[in-house]
Amino acid sequence: MPREGVKVCRERGTNVLTVTDICEMGLEAAAQFAIERATDGTDCVYISFDIDCIDAGFVPGTGWPEPGGLLPREALKLLELIVRNVPVCGLELVEVSPPYDISDMTSLMACRVICDTMAHLVVSGQLPRKHKPSWISDVCNMNVDQTWR
Repeated sequence: MPREGVKVCRERGTNVLTVTDICEMGLEAAAQFAIERATDGTDCVYISFDIDCIDAGFVPGTGWPEPGGLLPREALKLLELIVRNVPVCGLELVEVSPPYDISDMTSLMACRVICDTMAHLVVSGQLPRKHKPSWISDVCNMNVDQTWR
């Protein structure tokens, strides 16, 4: 996010952590900051992972390459710290643009984000689900006991 965008967000009271903020406070504190705000008054957390938070040298295939972004291991660690410690109801991964990608680097990183998230959901006991969570509507008709085909 451009500096002007960060300024506007902060003026409006929106929580924004820049890469500098994350580096200064540390990954664990940054994750805790995010968790406290995301879980305040909620039953679960929907994660929107913007691939361009990672340095452009690692993910060139995005609409907004960000020099000086997070290292892949930092982004994946933040994801781990969050997913393993909150009830997750969904994940989206945005800003992946294959036409801009080089050697599928961005697509591979996006795949890693999804696979790591699924693994953390299993390790944290959120998957497989033994019963339907309270935050899933009855309209969804989720039969958690049906066998896989």
